Amino acid sequence: MKELNVAIVGGGGFMGYAHSMGWSLAPVAAETGAKLRKKLVVEADDERARATAERYGWDEYTSNWRDVITRDDIDIVDIVTPPAAHAQVAIAALAAGKHVFVEKPISNDIAEAAQMAEAAERSGVVHQVGFNYRYTPALRFIKRMIEDGTLGQPLQFRGHYLQDNAILGRTLSGWRANRSAGGSGVVGDIGSHLIDLAQYLAGNITKVNAVVRAKNPAEGTGWLTNQERLDGDLLDDAALWMGQFESGAVGSFATTVYASGRKNRLFFELECSKGTVEFDWNRREEVKLSLLSDPADQQGMRTVIMNQTHDDFWWPMGGMGIGYVDGTAIQLQHFVRAIVSNGIAAPGFAEATQVQRVIEAVMISGDKEQWIDVEDNKI
Repeated sequence: MKELNVAIVGGGGFMGYAHSMGWSLAPVAAETGAKLRKKLVVEADDERARATAERYGWDEYTSNWRDVITRDDIDIVDIVTPPAAHAQVAIAALAAGKHVFVEKPISNDIAEAAQMAEAAERSGVVHQVGFNYRYTPALRFIKRMIEDGTLGQPLQFRGHYLQDNAILGRTLSGWRANRSAGGSGVVGDIGSHLIDLAQYLAGNITKVNAVVRAKNPAEGTGWLTNQERLDGDLLDDAALWMGQFESGAVGSFATTVYASGRKNRLFFELECSKGTVEFDWNRREEVKLSLLSDPADQQGMRTVIMNQTHDDFWWPMGGMGIGYVDGTAIQLQHFVRAIVSNGIAAPGFAEATQVQRVIEAVMISGDKEQWIDVEDNKI
């Protein structure tokens, strides 16, 4: 069996924690075709790197990411740094022949994202970006029903991603609060997952029209005006946008961190020519499904519980539970299988760059308050 040594760059934070658990779980939960070893963790300084290695189970540690690039015994580089550092590390790793996994967003800078995609294409190695929600078994099930024609042609996508972090006083800090360091507002952060899922299921988005708002910091007040948001160069706290798809489908999207009581609610409905599906991350083992082929006396939304007949479901029966780390491990399993088979992982760097173009188009549309063509952001 092939043995692959993994290095994680920036492994001490929240996503480093998730990825470390994912790398441990991936080869245990299902066959990947390779033996995985958590070889090396990189952090900003030696003490943080040492503590991360000890807590998360990495063999070695360093504070110099270039050590990873030059070592012949490192096969995979997993990058979970702030997005502003993604391009430098990823391009160097690709040039050194390493397989590269990058946490989303690929980069908040479209020009850098395009450079990464070009470098990945030239390298010939396996590359993937961490849009983990699409690897939830329920989402794989919906995708399969679209591909095999069960649902027919996508017609309308309606989705929202709602959190209550800001309304509870949990404000952004560190690099996340600074746009220049890679921080994103709600569109680039959680909204990117909505965009990725919409495009995964219904094809590329070609045009958007958005309303973008930032919260007035004064207690008991609402949104700032759009001009006040722009004058203050503030990160967005809420956004609504419509989208048109290359496939002919249409969509509507909403995202905010000021939704009281909403605990990471990623939700969408997708209406197609032969049926409708509904998904809610808070009930992530379920798919609500209605098909036109159902008998007339049985038509309406029914609930399908994920079970052993569905892709990437690990348990011998349904109802056993699946969580955030499971999705992280499943995406890493697919990444490793692509390496072993000399295949292609998804989403690759080019696909993730397309997501960033849509994000940028949404923000430009919110600034200008008009329809914007996504293609205009192609570099």
